[in-house]
Amino acid sequence: MLTVLSPEDVDLVAGLRKVSELMPGIAFDIVMETLTPETEREFGRILVALGETLSDRAERREPPERAIDGRGTADSLGSQ
Repeated sequence: MLTVLSPEDVDLVAGLRKVSELMPGIAFDIVMETLTPETEREFGRILVALGETLSDRAERREPPERAIDGRGTADSLGSQ
């Protein structure tokens, strides 16, 4: 069965692939203390945007009666 992804899901997958490609270099630069503040901020922006996209997607996929706590996280994640 062939699944057709929405344009949003295509963007999400592209973002996940980009992070996975960048991660080894970012991790290395952090360890070597060669990561520039500009690169760090840009990578942080990518991660934040990706996190928001994933969270929004998960929320759209949940049944409407699913309880969300005050922090915007589902109860099933437990106390954090």
